[in-house]
Amino acid sequence: MIRIKMIWLPIFLVAAVGCVGGQETAQTRVASSLSECYSNPNLLNRNNLPPVTMPVLIDLIRKIEDNTTTLNLREMSTLLLHTFRQDGIQYHQPENSVTSANVLPFAPTFHSFHRNRLLLTRLLPENRLTLSADTLPPVLKCTLHHMLSTTVDTRVRGDENGCSQLSQYRALRTARSGRSISDDVEILKPSDLLSANKNGKMRQYDPNNDVEYGNVGAGAMSERQVAESTCPLLGGVVDTAWGAVSAGNVIAGIATGAQIQVVNILQLVRDASLNYRNVQQTVTSLFPATLAGDLAEAVLIQGTERGSTSIAIGTAGGWNSTQARRHFILQNRVNVEMTDPEIRGGIDGFVLGRNVVAQLGVASNMKLSQLLDMYYSPRNGALDPNLRACNRRESLNNFVTNDQLVSETNAFAAALDTNMPLRGTIIGGLDQLVTSAVTNLRSYTNDVLNDLNCDASQSQSNNFRLKTNLYIVLDASWQYQTVMPAIAYLVDSIEVSKFGSSITLLSAFDGSIVVNTTYSPADFYAEYNASRHATMMAGVNFETSLTNIKLMMQQSLVNETTRNYIGGNSSVLLYLINGNLPVTDRVWEQANEINNTIPDLRVLYATTTNQFDSLWPFVRDMYRDIFTISLNSVGTGVDTAMAPILQRIQSVGRRIVNPTCGFLFNGGTSGARSFDDYVEPGYVNYYRISPNYFLGTRRRDNSTVLIEGSENNPITCQALNSGNVEIGMQYLCDGWDNANSCPPFYMSVESDTGLTAGSLSSAACTDANCRFPYNIRYSIQVDELGCFNGASSVTASFLVLLTALYLTLYGS
Repeated sequence: MIRIKMIWLPIFLVAAVGCVGGQETAQTRVASSLSECYSNPNLLNRNNLPPVTMPVLIDLIRKIEDNTTTLNLREMSTLLLHTFRQDGIQYHQPENSVTSANVLPFAPTFHSFHRNRLLLTRLLPENRLTLSADTLPPVLKCTLHHMLSTTVDTRVRGDENGCSQLSQYRALRTARSGRSISDDVEILKPSDLLSANKNGKMRQYDPNNDVEYGNVGAGAMSERQVAESTCPLLGGVVDTAWGAVSAGNVIAGIATGAQIQVVNILQLVRDASLNYRNVQQTVTSLFPATLAGDLAEAVLIQGTERGSTSIAIGTAGGWNSTQARRHFILQNRVNVEMTDPEIRGGIDGFVLGRNVVAQLGVASNMKLSQLLDMYYSPRNGALDPNLRACNRRESLNNFVTNDQLVSETNAFAAALDTNMPLRGTIIGGLDQLVTSAVTNLRSYTNDVLNDLNCDASQSQSNNFRLKTNLYIVLDASWQYQTVMPAIAYLVDSIEVSKFGSSITLLSAFDGSIVVNTTYSPADFYAEYNASRHATMMAGVNFETSLTNIKLMMQQSLVNETTRNYIGGNSSVLLYLINGNLPVTDRVWEQANEINNTIPDLRVLYATTTNQFDSLWPFVRDMYRDIFTISLNSVGTGVDTAMAPILQRIQSVGRRIVNPTCGFLFNGGTSGARSFDDYVEPGYVNYYRISPNYFLGTRRRDNSTVLIEGSENNPITCQALNSGNVEIGMQYLCDGWDNANSCPPFYMSVESDTGLTAGSLSSAACTDANCRFPYNIRYSIQVDELGCFNGASSVTASFLVLLTALYLTLYGS
């Protein structure tokens, strides 16, 4: 096997950088634009909505950005808060359980509403923009609303018996240091808790543990409304690798930081004069939007309702499921004013808001989705490796002093006191309560909230971005709760996104499309749910499905010819089967035809029974393309079962092809063609070129790099600054009979140095295909690629040209 590794020197590119009225989400009723999220039974059940994860949130924001291309980062963040964030919405049981079609039993009554109302009406930049009704479908609109809106749902669910036993499970997860996100917990059914192996591994996913209320306000649920759950649900929480965060705080910090406002606290006081004289007379909007807002809530509520002199900061919790995370469950219902997710979201929002103006000076066209994507990444960070979620504890200490946080919290608490109904009146000692809250926040963040740090983040992450088109052929005889976590694991791990991988779900019964090809994780999760799974035909017809899939994949090659497709995502087809695959001669013919006519498609088989002896003739690599997996209805060990499959998918490099070939391989040579690609600092892009395109014996005299198939050192490295490197290929298939037996050609393009603090003076990658502003753009040109199917003999050769291009040459 021959491989070229192109080592890039770091390339840093220079380019020219060139008071609000009230509104619906600030009113004391559910906004009419959001009412269907609380009236439509399908949307009320969170299990019908996509999981609340950072990739899904970023995906939803990208959808809005793509539909509103003229909005800048400040306008977008402000628009999101005014349109989708309505904090504090709670369910209220009608008296005598009598419901009315004219009354929605939900209203914004939780304490978080009052702080957010001030934010929307007095502290955020003005918003005069609206979104068209079809920007997001209802299922995604409601998902985004729930991601951004902080509230606590105290309704009794019926699983509270497990709350007191959650601590025994916290120790079963992989520890890092202190109490961290790895200590967060899952709600399990009481029966599972009693029968569980106390020394076993924490389960990955069980939809039976998902929280469902059934018919709101009906039956036994009505009788339980007088009580409160001992472990209530916290809304407005998004999962990340660095702990659960309150996404509303993050976006609010960015919005206020992008246009800082210093507001006189008298403008925040409602229907009364200020009751406190020893406070500063202004607040800086970034503080109440993030840290000072939650601190003020904790001070006022704990100080009045509990007579506390020491303000408790931090309440831990965990997800209902490790894969499809939809409900964040608090460990208790006391001191929920500044929970762990709100602390993380407050810090992240403050740090991003504190730096966003300077970042826009470096990348003036940076989008909100890019900023979030960079910050919640294991490497590089938001234009600075110090600006990463893994570094939030250090960032808090670096960007705000205790005195500053005390002063801002003291002032905002005095104003919020006049807006929030309380069960008592503070007549003195506000400053002592605030000082206690700030002190406890510091100690909790430094000593308890020890999330995954940056060293561990980087060492546990890959230095490449996977880009693949993954086709999953699903056997619907698997129960949804058994197979869903395996599929979710792959969707999350391959980074399904606009700039990454795509996912397609097919039926193993006949090869028909269940979920069409999408680069959107939100769309995939919205379309593939338990209801959709139940409509699929169960069982496997190997011959029919493989035949139809072959035709579909061949048609995709025809479409690529029409589009002049030269290179990009790899293609992987995965059969995910519960049982045996019935093997016949006709099936073998179809598999053989796929291997001969679709050389860039890697076909993998994962079955619950060992079928190596039956399936090895169907694959290109019998030792790496066949898997035996064990899945169960409680989701135990999904990562262990699916990791080998993920690693195989990751090993299939991006494609470089001759677009004239099609599946008949009757096209001519490629001529000179090129496509652009992008690499991040410190990352590597891997490519695979099938021998179907480079079989040859002729020598190219103008080649600058000559790689012989028999050379002893198969890896050649060349530095590429702003010039060109030509790679001529001769005799690579000497000794091989045909394209099926000749090894592929591999190469990689990398930036060998990651981003460092202060090293980036400008970042101007503004192409539509730039995931990040600091992406480095380069061009791959191919010349004289041939067309030979798997049985063809050796008759041609070609040349690959890689060109590094300054971004300024392309314009911005």
